[in-house]
Amino acid sequence: MVYCNNCGTENKDIKFCTNCGSELQTDSVAPQQGSGAPTHNSSYQPQMIQANQYEQTEYQVEQKLLSMTQTYKIKDYMGNEFMVARRKMSSFFNPKIEVKDTMDNMIGYVQGNFFKTEWDIYDINGIFHAKIKFPFFMMFTKSFTIDTPVGLFRSGGSVFSKRFDAYAPDGRLTFVVDKKLFSFRDSFKIQSNGQLGPFITCLAAVVIDQKFHQDK
Repeated sequence: MVYCNNCGTENKDIKFCTNCGSELQTDSVAPQQGSGAPTHNSSYQPQMIQANQYEQTEYQVEQKLLSMTQTYKIKDYMGNEFMVARRKMSSFFNPKIEVKDTMDNMIGYVQGNFFKTEWDIYDINGIFHAKIKFPFFMMFTKSFTIDTPVGLFRSGGSVFSKRFDAYAPDGRLTFVVDKKLFSFRDSFKIQSNGQLGPFITCLAAVVIDQKFHQDK
């Protein structure tokens, strides 16, 4: 296991932290309790600090062309790939998306229901990170909620909108998912204040694409 020097999150042997997106040092040792050390085995350890202390971060989610399965490359703001999300071909009725690092190691998965209205995000240890939930009927707006260990985040946009703004329980803007209009493949830009790590924010973009764009 490798510990992130930035937030203290325990990660598998991958290049970027699944919580804050920072590049990992392979010689990092476990931090002591009280200095950012994780309190349990979850790879998601949200830090409860003031919003103005969060670091602004940008990610890219791009669907891979000419792929046997629906595959998404997830990159940091410099274009470095650090996660891959791939929907299993055998999961038609209950869609399942496997999440791997760039070394093809499983780091988690997303499990959806038949109507694509609920998606649960788990890490490789089976620990719950978030539930993304869409209303069953949406007439004039596209919206969803993200239920996390730190509270309920809400997002929405007009029925024609390609952009979703997600707000924290205190009403502050947490992250934005913006679909590129002119692209040969589904592509998203995520701007985040860091309150929720890329394991949730980037997979939210994947789920949005699965819900609103894959059957079009």
